[in-house]
Amino acid sequence: MDKLPLSGPRILASAFLLWALPGQAEENNTSADYYFQEFPVVLTASRLSQPLSEAPSAMTVIDREMIKASGFRTVPDLMRLVPGMYVGFADANRPVVSFHGATDEFSRRMQILIDGRSAYLPPFGGVNWADLPLQIEDIERIEVVRGPSSASHGTNSFYGVINIITRDALSQVGGSVSLTGGDASDVSARFGKVGEQFDYRLSLGYRSDQGIDNAILNDHNTTRLFNFRGNYHPNATDSLDVQLGSSDGVYGLGIAGRPEDAFRDTTSQSRFLQTSWLHVWPASSESKLTYSYTERSSVDPYLCIDSATCQGNNLPAVPIAQGFTRQEVYSQRNELELQNTHQLSGSNRLVWGARTRSDHAHYPLYMGRPYTVNSWQVFAHDEWRITPAAVLNIGTMLEDNGMGSKNSSPRASLNYHFTPQHTVRVGVSTATRSPAMGEVYMDAQNTILGGAYVPPVTPLKPEKIVSKEVGYLGEFHSLGVTVDVRAYVDQVTDMIFVDKYPLLTPADSFKNMISAEYKGVEATLKYHWNQNRSFLLANYAHQRASISFGNYPTQYFSTVPDPYDPVTYSSVGDRVRRFYQTELLDQFSQTVPTDSASLLLSHQFAENWQFSAGYYWRNPVRVINVSPDVTRENTMRRLDFRIAKTFKFDQGRNAELALVVQNATQNNYTKYGTVNEAANVFFMRRSWLTATVNF
Repeated sequence: MDKLPLSGPRILASAFLLWALPGQAEENNTSADYYFQEFPVVLTASRLSQPLSEAPSAMTVIDREMIKASGFRTVPDLMRLVPGMYVGFADANRPVVSFHGATDEFSRRMQILIDGRSAYLPPFGGVNWADLPLQIEDIERIEVVRGPSSASHGTNSFYGVINIITRDALSQVGGSVSLTGGDASDVSARFGKVGEQFDYRLSLGYRSDQGIDNAILNDHNTTRLFNFRGNYHPNATDSLDVQLGSSDGVYGLGIAGRPEDAFRDTTSQSRFLQTSWLHVWPASSESKLTYSYTERSSVDPYLCIDSATCQGNNLPAVPIAQGFTRQEVYSQRNELELQNTHQLSGSNRLVWGARTRSDHAHYPLYMGRPYTVNSWQVFAHDEWRITPAAVLNIGTMLEDNGMGSKNSSPRASLNYHFTPQHTVRVGVSTATRSPAMGEVYMDAQNTILGGAYVPPVTPLKPEKIVSKEVGYLGEFHSLGVTVDVRAYVDQVTDMIFVDKYPLLTPADSFKNMISAEYKGVEATLKYHWNQNRSFLLANYAHQRASISFGNYPTQYFSTVPDPYDPVTYSSVGDRVRRFYQTELLDQFSQTVPTDSASLLLSHQFAENWQFSAGYYWRNPVRVINVSPDVTRENTMRRLDFRIAKTFKFDQGRNAELALVVQNATQNNYTKYGTVNEAANVFFMRRSWLTATVNF
């Protein structure tokens, strides 16, 4: 097993820390406030605004300075700054983000929010990262809850929550234009205005990527983006926030040498609308009513539905080739939520509310006909300051998933401040994941799997998780250092997995069958200097995973003679047992990287120069649904850097020129892939130059 290569991070960190220390001695003579590092105020964990040291769950906050210093162009890449988070790429336009071994392309066990609006869409409950109608420049911060959070955000908040909080309407005053060239070619423009009663910002963008390896993968992509946010505030107690946006993209798919996965261009369109009315009552109470609408449609012009036939055909110039068909998918979500926050006393706050949701999906080749699922949720969370040093958070959510199940997800934590700067958190939380529409309503005659599917023998029920954690948060003001450490144990039951040969035929189904346990330690250290203009962020995670059968596969103990290969297999049960031993039990511990780490260093030099470097490392990892004959992802040792120069003009105008290089040392680490042709592709060095003018 590879050991953590401390030499790289140590060299990188030590060189800059030694360089910065002489300057630090001078800064100590100016103001101690430069080193007063308070933990940030967060919103996502409990729906209450509270310091990170009083939140009921472990959290990571990625702020504007970290986003800029990283040089990243996409939200998935930013997740490399979260301890224990896995980030991979099926190709340049299909990122994979997961926590605790849920390393499949859909990552359906982690909730993704944009300003509180779920980015998950039916039928599979996954996130289409590439066509989110959002530009990286419009993000104010990202709050990541590293643990179950169904008590606050419902089903899918299973392993955690990523809440992308965009910049509000009054953050953009004047205009900004940005151009990027190189391995990425982007164009964006933003304009905003602040008025007495109405503020707004408008963003337009074009995002393009040449791909990782065009000889093997057809993974180029282009996306056109539009985003608007306006806020009407006629008085001191009411405000109306309106957001709307869209994205239209072309995304290449296909792997060279695999006729069944022919090179072709797919298209997708995403639209959203979100309106929120906020009213502030006396005594610091408030009510918020939010409606959101999201839709997505996509077209794959050449999807293979008969592998044997597809492999015998090259993609012809005619619209539909033998063995291929045109796939169109449409999904839609309508959601209405009311949230009320009350200051019950000087030591007690309560937030409660309800949400109703309607999900619609039309996936003809997979589900046969359109389906609509109507669900509802009721939630409450209480923050009680028992003593000045002790804060108790308790909450739960009751929900009906619209598919026959009602669930509750209680959570409790106690945060004790030994001093105002040093806090210990002990917590227990639960969560559920309702089956996705695609798991419940898959058509037995679907053409994608060639009809090799049967409905579940036993109706699917929600997955469940119980998480226990102990955390420490410390602030060392004189050093400019903050520390966040936690140890956890997550126990998962009723995990839905493929049920092989449930009716003695070579067909698949789904079943609640897996119990899993994840345990580990996560740590974050952040150091500021140079009057808070320079920082070093260090993350580390160590984790382990184990698995067992909570319910055995349907044919696991079958004694019926195997009708297909009786020489190799003594029975159907023998065939099934060998399959799960090889494909699941022997591989499961590899689905989490045992050790992973990241360093992000940013320093502001004189004369408006800024330099930052990121180092990202993790052990080998194997995607959970990948056969053992496919190469697992090898060790990643990746160094990125960004160097920028700012030019200032009169009347507050300025410009910036920035160079970003990813994988600068050309470390040949492999990428995500479910077949060897893709799994053996290296992530190569990539670079681009960005010019930005603000006026």
